[in-house]
Amino acid sequence: MQYKTIIISDIHLGTKDSKYKEVISFLQKNKCENLILNWDIIDWRHIKIFWWWPKWHTDFVNYILQLAKSWETKIFYIPGNHDEFLRKFIPIKYWNINLIKDMIYVSGNKKYYICHWDKFDRIEWKLFLISTISFLLWSFVFMINRAYNNWRKKRWLKYFSLVKNIKMIVKIMMTWWSKRFEKKLIKSAKKNNCDWIICWHIHKAEDKMLWDIHYLNSWDWIESYTAITQDYDLNWNIYHYHK
Repeated sequence: MQYKTIIISDIHLGTKDSKYKEVISFLQKNKCENLILNWDIIDWRHIKIFWWWPKWHTDFVNYILQLAKSWETKIFYIPGNHDEFLRKFIPIKYWNINLIKDMIYVSGNKKYYICHWDKFDRIEWKLFLISTISFLLWSFVFMINRAYNNWRKKRWLKYFSLVKNIKMIVKIMMTWWSKRFEKKLIKSAKKNNCDWIICWHIHKAEDKMLWDIHYLNSWDWIESYTAITQDYDLNWNIYHYHK
């Protein structure tokens, strides 16, 4: 399949839960003119604490470099809160890879503001201790998730994501926070004179209208295997990858 644009979020290279093989498989089957690696591709927080980077995760990096070297696909990398160390190098261009803070993507007569919203998250920026504790708790939950699914696999049971279900419960409990988040999305899109906003920070795939602004959220690849695609008729879709 050939797409105009593909947006992928939340791969978390440097963790045992990264689904890097599935991303490579997806990109090999689905070519695109523009590939936007949008947030938390490398989990630098995890790497700093556990000092773990398997050599096979370099396969993904090499694949992206090969795409860039071919000049057939433009690659845009927008760091998030887990790979924020890359922000100190913004802006930079290497071959066909553009490392940027955010971007305004123009397609047809529409303008799309693409960003990560952690800089507006008070927990991330003002309450560093709470953010760190939250990160460690999620790392523990992922560890339990791996152990539980290894147990299920030995009994020929289907994969069940504890992480995904816990995230959904947490986000339902924080509906009030989500409404404040959406208001900020609208304000930011209008500030940048955009009709659409594509943003990730809430763990939920979204394709909806926020008043007069169209909002797209790809959720994550690490648990949900979702991405955002745009075809040559300029239609956007949330793509669910099946292994």
